[in-house]
Amino acid sequence: MKKSIVFMVAAAALCVGCDKGFEKVSEPTLELSTPQTTYFTQEPVVFDIASDANFLSFYSGERGNDYAYAHKERIYEGEAFLSFNTAFQAGAQWMRQLEEDVEKKVLRLFYSTDFSGEYTLEAVERATWKELTTQFEFPTSRASNAKVLSQTTPSGAVNVKELFAEEDLVKPIYLAFCYRIEGYDAALGNSRSRASVMNFELYTRCEEVNATADIAKQSTAGWQLVTKGYELESGDYAPEVTSNMIWFDCDGGTTDAAAQERICWAISSAMQINTDVNIGCDYGVGIKSFASEPISTYTYTYAKPGIYDVYVTAANVDHEGSRIEKTASVRIEVVEQGNADIEQPGDGEW
Repeated sequence: MKKSIVFMVAAAALCVGCDKGFEKVSEPTLELSTPQTTYFTQEPVVFDIASDANFLSFYSGERGNDYAYAHKERIYEGEAFLSFNTAFQAGAQWMRQLEEDVEKKVLRLFYSTDFSGEYTLEAVERATWKELTTQFEFPTSRASNAKVLSQTTPSGAVNVKELFAEEDLVKPIYLAFCYRIEGYDAALGNSRSRASVMNFELYTRCEEVNATADIAKQSTAGWQLVTKGYELESGDYAPEVTSNMIWFDCDGGTTDAAAQERICWAISSAMQINTDVNIGCDYGVGIKSFASEPISTYTYTYAKPGIYDVYVTAANVDHEGSRIEKTASVRIEVVEQGNADIEQPGDGEW
């Protein structure tokens, strides 16, 4: 018992001693300078750094590495586009897609701004649906397997400004594919065709920064089916929505069910068109870690001319995670070779 008490007291003393050995985090020192203020493109720029910090990060001042956006997200204006892939399989009715009269086509695309969001036939029929079908490419031949992406036809990416009325761009929008198959008539030889929609993408793209932001994809668009004329259909021929496809199916045989017209709407959830592309904050390049040796210089080369506000951040961190940062900056100008005079060192600085 006496030995146990002695051990516990010793361990407690050791822990107290360890805790006292940790110092509170202190503010780091930091100085940043350059030998001159003007440099050529592709010329190594040497930054002189004096710091006792545990961590150092470098911001060149270029897009993507600019301290001005270290705590502020970069948001750029882009343009929104819509694209998808479709295919037809089996039967003869797919050929109606080639008709000039859009109302005769098997698969059509619409949008609505007054759909109630109630996925019933009555709500669909009450809504105003505006035609988009002719703005996109659809298959001109039949696939052997419409469930295989490589056998589908890309619609092309169309700017939403060409699709939606300007006043509708600020409203929640529902997109809908409508599949209509006529009742089978042996005299007409109009055997039924299946259809698929895959690779649906509604996205915003900013060419300036080569960045894309998703608005909705095949798996996130919230597709729900509303059907008419499927009352006699067996489960084997029911349309369905999966994470990668809308599958429009129906009985292609000669039964009483096959003789009935089928209509299936696949309607998205409400979508808000946003043309902003948010690429997030800029991050510094770590040039010294806790375990690495102190540094006195850092060299960087600029590819493009411009005026750059260069920052270095210094940070000290203690064992409890407390952090104190300090920043230093210098402004430099980078010019094309031969476009400006470089500031020369003064007397005795060569």
